[in-house]
Amino acid sequence: MADKRHNYTPPPRRRSSSVVRKELYRHLKGKPTHNSSMLSIPGIIGVAIKRALLLFLIVLLFFGFLLGGLGGGMLIGYISTATPVSTEHIKNTNETTRIKDDSGNEVAILTGSENINREYISFSSVKKTYIDEAFKAIEDERFDSHIGIDPRRIFSAILSAFANGGNATHGGSTISQQTVKLVSGEDQVSAQRKVQEWYKAIQLEQKKSKDEIMELYLNLVPMGNGYVGIQSAAKAYFDKDAKDLTLVECAYLAGIPNAPSLYNPLTETGKRNGLRRMRIGLAKMLELEMITEREYEQALNTELVFRKTPVKVSSTQIHSYFIDYTIKKVIDDLVEKRGYSEQMASVAVYNHGLTIETTLDTHVQEEAEASFSDQTLFVTEPEMLIKMPEKPNGSVVVIDNYDNPGQVKAMVGGFGEKTGNFVLNRAVEAYRQPGSSIKPLVVYGPALDTGKITAASVFTDQEYFMDPDNPTKPYPVNANRAYRGNMSVRNALKASTNTIAAYIWRYVLTGETSLLYLKQVGIDRSTENYVSIALGAFNKGMSTMEMAGAYATFGNQGLHTEPYVYTRVLDLDGNVLLENKPQFEKVYKPETVFVLTDILKGVFTSGGTAAGRGLENMPAAGKTGTTDDNRDKWFCGYTRYYTASVWYGYDNRLGLTIIPSLDRGNAILIWQDVMNRIHADKEPLDFERPESVLRMTVCPDSGQKVSPYCPNSVSEYFIPDAVMNPRETCSIHVPAPTPEPEETVNAPVVPATPGN
Repeated sequence: MADKRHNYTPPPRRRSSSVVRKELYRHLKGKPTHNSSMLSIPGIIGVAIKRALLLFLIVLLFFGFLLGGLGGGMLIGYISTATPVSTEHIKNTNETTRIKDDSGNEVAILTGSENINREYISFSSVKKTYIDEAFKAIEDERFDSHIGIDPRRIFSAILSAFANGGNATHGGSTISQQTVKLVSGEDQVSAQRKVQEWYKAIQLEQKKSKDEIMELYLNLVPMGNGYVGIQSAAKAYFDKDAKDLTLVECAYLAGIPNAPSLYNPLTETGKRNGLRRMRIGLAKMLELEMITEREYEQALNTELVFRKTPVKVSSTQIHSYFIDYTIKKVIDDLVEKRGYSEQMASVAVYNHGLTIETTLDTHVQEEAEASFSDQTLFVTEPEMLIKMPEKPNGSVVVIDNYDNPGQVKAMVGGFGEKTGNFVLNRAVEAYRQPGSSIKPLVVYGPALDTGKITAASVFTDQEYFMDPDNPTKPYPVNANRAYRGNMSVRNALKASTNTIAAYIWRYVLTGETSLLYLKQVGIDRSTENYVSIALGAFNKGMSTMEMAGAYATFGNQGLHTEPYVYTRVLDLDGNVLLENKPQFEKVYKPETVFVLTDILKGVFTSGGTAAGRGLENMPAAGKTGTTDDNRDKWFCGYTRYYTASVWYGYDNRLGLTIIPSLDRGNAILIWQDVMNRIHADKEPLDFERPESVLRMTVCPDSGQKVSPYCPNSVSEYFIPDAVMNPRETCSIHVPAPTPEPEETVNAPVVPATPGN
């Protein structure tokens, strides 16, 4: 320890342990604050006994396994099913990660300093400090000598639990075991998990040196308030790098992981508790001869200086919503697909020099951001903002239909300038009721595809009573609170008639079929089987990403794939860590998609809910959505090139805000502006009609083949072999019956009166 004792002359002799103990008690005033005071004495005893018995059983099981006399087969089974500790992704690097767009251009770089909550530091940088000794003293005093597990420590934890009302002063896990949990993310309470943890800890000790294990631990250990690892904690709590920590600062940090909320340095109570635990740690370090008596005395009399200013991210680069989401997605996929713990995945993304190849189209992203910076699209009367509790907001997701179906090309999660990283991304994190924008997905698309309706089928817009809780009250009602009588499916969808959508869902389609189709396009709401979902009223709403992904199925001729934001993630050596290859599943027949698309093109025409809001020189289809009391507005639409979904409304953090009447068309305006921008250099392309699609002239009043007696007729598309396709001529309009000839009756002859 000579390298850690600067300019120090050892005292002539060491004091007895009793003197040290008295000095410790003199400095310790009170105990750490916790909630056990709220429990009754019998309750405390019961908790203590329960915890002690659990620990005792685990230890008994362990030694029974070791002796081969208890559950040998079970032990073998536990070990054989244990997932090996993955160490190939654990690298001691601080390399820059680079994020590229779909053309290979670098659009963002990530460094450890940007990930302020999880900054990696090598063990060699902190070896001259007391940080490793501090952790060993309070967490694992035999770390340097054990093989990964420490039976003595397990028994010590049991005795400590008995002596402290069920709350052990330390756990039974070694630093190696804790590192296994931090690397794997496995922390469930079970005998199987504990045995496998022991086995993995021994494995880890065989693969890594003690210094390497300590480095992993120091970089992955939770340090409270969202900080992970000693480097981020040192900056957050003491405003310095971990390599510059003093003895008392090391002892304080080492005490936090035991109970981060109890020893929270950002609260006064937590700070006092942490100081008491720090003194316990210093005493243990003295007992283990990690420090001298003089160092111990000096440490006890040193005042800790905590950071006074809030932590700021050192990097000035503000990433787009797309980049934020991509980082989160890569971390999640490293955990799910590669077996990383969340901590290790985050360290890898920021420190291991990865290359992340995204699907981002920089031009499309810039145009979408330009639309979301245009205040005129969000607020018709800017002076009204003063009276509003919060400003309006919105989100958009753009997905490619043409070159690389399924690739997300742009994402914006909020109105105005983005001022920070990982702020609320409404495109993926806000789940809002979709209103009528859900109708093509849960009613008309499935009903057309199963042949239960046609575009010409006629239903009656009238009062229905579909609310089982209010059987005498009309439900649903239309937005205009009026009824229009008989309507074709085409016109009902174009005008977004609620009554007909609900009738078809309940009496023609059935909820099971509806929800199955919805799940197939990436939105699983299988438990929400009630008529209100036909109108977009769900317990759990939809994100903008979900709606865009679902509508992209229509833009891709009925094939669905999960939207994705990156194609590959490469490690520093160019090896592929993650790769996204779209898996297409057929949900709708191409003929169904064409007919539905043709209907949705009518939404932009006279009588449609987005009349006059189509695109410039580009055929498009889409659907509006409005929730009760105008809390949410949607527009989801697509062209041959792109699908875009837009949500507009208020976050409602300060109470319910209803969208002002002048702003209720803003979702359509935003969608129109984004899509016009990204289609400006595109050749006009209409949707292709499959050769098998039928076209017939029908009577708009009956939906049957037109007869010579029908006063009106329309040309309509039909899906081949659909059950409800018209086969008979109109039965409503028939020729007038031929009148029967009238009988001629001769008038009687009246004789002339004489004298006239």
